[in-house]
Amino acid sequence: MASQITANIIKNGEPVDILYGRLSQEDDHAGDSNSIVNQRSYLEKYAADNGFQNPVFMADDGYSGTNFDRPAWQDIVTLIEAGLVRTLIVKDMSRLGREYLKVGELTELYFPSKGVRFIAVNDGVDSLVESSSDFNPIRNWANELHAKDTSRKVRSVKRMQAENGERLGGKPPYGYRKRDDDSKRLVPDEETKGVVQRIFKLCAEGKGPNQIARILRDDHVLNPTNQYYQQTGVACTRLDTTRPYNWCGATVANILSNPVYLGHTLNMQSSTLSYKNKQIFHRPPEEQVLVKNTHEAIIDQELWDTVQRVREHKRRPPKHMDAPGLFAGLVYCADCGGYMVLCRTGKMKLEQYYFRCSTYGKRGKDACTAHHITEANLNAIVLDDLRRVTHFARTKKHQFAAYINRKNTAQLRKEMTATQRELDKMVKRNSDLSVLFKRLYEDNVLGKISNEQFRMLSADYNTEQKQLAAAIPEKQAKLEKLKASAANVDAFIEKASRYTDITELTPELLWLFIERIDIGERPGRYNRNGMQEVRIIYRDIGVVDSTMSAEDAESAEVHFIPSLEMVVQQMAAQTQVS
Repeated sequence: MASQITANIIKNGEPVDILYGRLSQEDDHAGDSNSIVNQRSYLEKYAADNGFQNPVFMADDGYSGTNFDRPAWQDIVTLIEAGLVRTLIVKDMSRLGREYLKVGELTELYFPSKGVRFIAVNDGVDSLVESSSDFNPIRNWANELHAKDTSRKVRSVKRMQAENGERLGGKPPYGYRKRDDDSKRLVPDEETKGVVQRIFKLCAEGKGPNQIARILRDDHVLNPTNQYYQQTGVACTRLDTTRPYNWCGATVANILSNPVYLGHTLNMQSSTLSYKNKQIFHRPPEEQVLVKNTHEAIIDQELWDTVQRVREHKRRPPKHMDAPGLFAGLVYCADCGGYMVLCRTGKMKLEQYYFRCSTYGKRGKDACTAHHITEANLNAIVLDDLRRVTHFARTKKHQFAAYINRKNTAQLRKEMTATQRELDKMVKRNSDLSVLFKRLYEDNVLGKISNEQFRMLSADYNTEQKQLAAAIPEKQAKLEKLKASAANVDAFIEKASRYTDITELTPELLWLFIERIDIGERPGRYNRNGMQEVRIIYRDIGVVDSTMSAEDAESAEVHFIPSLEMVVQQMAAQTQVS
């Protein structure tokens, strides 16, 4: 509307007296006295009583006074630059703005330079009366202080609402809807929650965000913006009704990382830089507020954990492969710790696909060895061991729990002790460096060492401290993970009881049961038939020895199942015969 008024004024070419009103959401809290309707009525009466012949009312409703990026104000500036504004009248100085420096610049420099008379009625300011502006700096400062105080109060209220688990966003996330129009409480949307569950299921099966987006696009599933538009008639940002099924990988990735689907509310994810600068930035995770169990979940914790692990360890397939391999992100070299690469080409037969140490492939035999193992052999080994362990857990629950707890207690304690010792050493060294740097500085001040020596030594100390500053949190995180990784046998037994007939491996099954797989090297150069260690670390319980002692087997009453080493030898022998 303001733009049309501006166009008409420019077309007529006759100078006008602008009556300007502004109202922000914060100002509205003060009551109706500051409403746009009342400001207009007040200013029009003032103009009529004081003989202004050509008044035009323009207003910005819902815009903060701390910045001047307002539609009507920008139109006024256009008219001023065109020389078509004779007088600018506002109810008070705060209606012009609450930014101390900018308001001062406008009233003291800009308006006089453009020949614009400025009047703030309630504050008694009239630029034609020189003494009326003596207190303007104080008024402007007070107005800005009000804006700052209001901003602080609003932020405090928002923080309190976030900590209480209230949802601060407007549009409900995809998969949910508002319980009713007057409530922000979320309930699952029966039309879309199945799509969310399907997205998580596909990811757990090894599909990446872009692959999932293509599947949804091919199946003609409405994307979130078009779904919301069809349900509510409200157009969202970046709505494209010409391509309603155009899902993108970023949208899928956001869904897969949003804890709202666990029934949690995550607030304070973004904010503005200040009450003056409205540029939006994303808060770091430690400053965000997560409140659990605020609404009904769509995804269970087990599927969520599986998906996060898949995404954390997922690797891009080579260009000639349609999808990552079955074991992508799970197989590692037992010696160097590098990931194992699946080598396969169009000319190779399926049984010839093999894993090779990535360190060896990049840096050669001086860095590591190949640790060669075929995908078919690894598949058979893991399937056999998974069936063995889940059978043990399913049929002999008490014996299995006792065995795992007895095995893991000593092993976990040993690893935690070693990690704690390393952490203590790093913390002590970091403290020692601070003392050394202080002494070094004192020696330099006292002239015991030269400035050149000081710069050289201090640079070394600073570099080491920076390395420690990065390494210590990582070591602390590892220790906390170890403390939290005490064998959760009950969780493993519960999962095993749901899979009574495992006939083949799937990505979902692997990520559900297995943490990682370490591949050892065979003794002797180019030895393809020797013993090779394949170490499978299971989630919740760690390693389950493939060669249990007779006492273990007897106490657990488990039928004999060949060890991994025996399976490898048998496969090698079969390959040699064939």
